[in-house]
Amino acid sequence: MSILATLRQDRTGEWKNLDDYLRELRRRETGALAALAGVLTAPAQEQKELAGHGEAGAVLLEVASDLRVPKGARLAAARCLLEAGIGPPAVGHLFTGAGDLATDPRLGAVGRKLVEAGLSAALQLGGESSQITLAAGAFARAVHAGASAVGQARIRELLSGAPELHAGAIAGRFALGIEELPEGHRAGWKRLLQETCAAWRRAPAAARRVGLAPAWPPNLPEAFAAMIREAEQQAPAGEAPDAARDPAASKKPAAGKPEEKAKGAPPKVAAGKTLAPAIRRSPFRRAIGSVMEVPASPRPMEAVAARPAASEPPPGPAAHGPLPLAPLPSREKKEEPTFDSRGRQVPRADRWSEEQFEWAEPSLPSPELPPPPRVRRAQGPFAQRVQSIFEDRPEAVERLCAAAEARAASAGEEPMLREISAELSREVWRERTLPPEQAQRLRAVAGDAAQPGPWRSAARRLLDFFVSGRA
Repeated sequence: MSILATLRQDRTGEWKNLDDYLRELRRRETGALAALAGVLTAPAQEQKELAGHGEAGAVLLEVASDLRVPKGARLAAARCLLEAGIGPPAVGHLFTGAGDLATDPRLGAVGRKLVEAGLSAALQLGGESSQITLAAGAFARAVHAGASAVGQARIRELLSGAPELHAGAIAGRFALGIEELPEGHRAGWKRLLQETCAAWRRAPAAARRVGLAPAWPPNLPEAFAAMIREAEQQAPAGEAPDAARDPAASKKPAAGKPEEKAKGAPPKVAAGKTLAPAIRRSPFRRAIGSVMEVPASPRPMEAVAARPAASEPPPGPAAHGPLPLAPLPSREKKEEPTFDSRGRQVPRADRWSEEQFEWAEPSLPSPELPPPPRVRRAQGPFAQRVQSIFEDRPEAVERLCAAAEARAASAGEEPMLREISAELSREVWRERTLPPEQAQRLRAVAGDAAQPGPWRSAARRLLDFFVSGRA
């Protein structure tokens, strides 16, 4: 199978078939999660093959909704399910558990499908939708992230069909700033956050690592940050000992051997045994390490012998006569260093002489610096995006348009178009021809009025260059 070869290409595991791989993925093995993250860039056909094998859909749904899993593996699991055409009610569960991934550009166009189809399906799940739970908070987090993918107006339109007392929909509107929380819901969220924080602090560290304790801080939008801080302040302090870090802290004292005994309590005596009276402690025995005071005994100072009288000062230099001068350096010509055929310096012949020994002068490199090396011209921000189009990747057009939208949001649409034109003006793109499928995707984006403005502008600029003419 091609998907099995893709999973084993990074050598993170040796799986004989997909069933062995899914068995390790269900147990959240590190190698299986790393291999799943590599499937994110695989072709859509291989992603569909993985999602459609046996019970892979349920396993991928669990991985995508698990916040303890690395983000790359969660993205790959969600994309495989969406490429395989996951439908309700599973897409509703996927939106509630992995809706926070909708803002990641690596999802491409399927991120909009996750929001459009998942939000409606999540509202139809029913159940205890009026109760304030962590699942309602995850729904609100997904709604807040989905507004960045499809727009706040579209989110309002999708939430209009929610039940009146749907706790997740009310929390989602509060996260987007559309309306405030009712007083009853605000009190319920505060109570839930305090209970969750207290349960997380009471739970052992091992239970937190395996997911048996509620996660803290919870997966809630930024609008709940003040409530989370208030819950941390009001929850009882103290954490359970971690047996993995300090094994002795979690051990209980043995029965019948308490660590400390109350003073004056009679010792326990086994049946048929008689204890002798305790041995009296000696009053003359001192504890080890005690300080003992010793009376000081003054000692007379020793007499210091007087120094001899100063003798006459030494005679100074003669008043007349030449001063002693150092000998002048020799002007003899020094021997130049010689080198053998391999470039090694030949040692001097008198290097072992005790009378005429001199150190050989070091051979210094030339003071002339080599010319600075020529560097390649730095690539522009759209070089890799344009290259991926010619590699015929299915998500190449969506990634380039998403990058153009991000650049237009930060610098403006005109600078974004100038950067795309500057990239297309390079010689490497002059003789290239777009793949037919990529050209069709660009025409679909350029002619779709529902797409954002930067998407359509970037698609038109590429079509003008590669299809209409080399502008």
